[in-house]
Amino acid sequence: KLRYGVSKVLEDSSYSPDLKRKYKVADMITGYGVSESIRHYYELFGENCFGKRAVIQGWGNVAAAATFYLSKLGVKIVGIIDRVGGLINPEGFGEEDITRLFLERKGNELCSPDLIPFDQIQKEIWSLETDIFVPAAASRLVSKDQIQHMISHGLEVIASGANVPFADQEIFYGPVMEFADQHVAVIPDFIANCGMARVFAYLMQPNIEISDDAIFSDVSSVIFEALKKIRTVSSKKTHISSRAYEIALKQLVETINEL
Repeated sequence: KLRYGVSKVLEDSSYSPDLKRKYKVADMITGYGVSESIRHYYELFGENCFGKRAVIQGWGNVAAAATFYLSKLGVKIVGIIDRVGGLINPEGFGEEDITRLFLERKGNELCSPDLIPFDQIQKEIWSLETDIFVPAAASRLVSKDQIQHMISHGLEVIASGANVPFADQEIFYGPVMEFADQHVAVIPDFIANCGMARVFAYLMQPNIEISDDAIFSDVSSVIFEALKKIRTVSSKKTHISSRAYEIALKQLVETINEL
């Protein structure tokens, strides 16, 4: 059941950029969770992500899938930076553009005739007007300087698609992450990109429905509940990650004490 669920080919067009390409749950679920974490964050704090602008770092499975689902929610993708280069559109790429870029990927590479060379985009992308940042490339790439630039251009929320996206030595909450957490809403990796781990947990339950909608909806509701707990503790839009760690550690201690 576990193997079947994870490698299940998507049959529902709301979750797949192209049914003929036979994308699997495993290809799309983590990016979907990242996108849902952003949607839930805005809704829990009384806003809507429709029309918000986003910058994406990476173009592997997580980054590309998160971008695809964000574009379906009406988020305007103003920039994508990948290791080979990137794209900028201050007006925002829409769902059609993003679906095309998703389908034209070569492996994990962003492909477009308009590709801006890496050295140039690395100078420009951090100064775009943006509300959302999704670091979903390799770990430990995001510097304090880059975050400061984005904050001064309107940044509101960071949803971690990568594990440990910040350029910190520490695994949990180093100085760069702490700086970001003090200034904007940082949804930590263990919530934003828990999709795959959650699918495993879901599939290990007895008598569950194994449909695209059931699997994806379960991931969405688990992320929603985690963010709701944080929102219940405080309505502040900063220190989201520090509250998330406190809640997670408390749950861990309670579980250990029950053993």
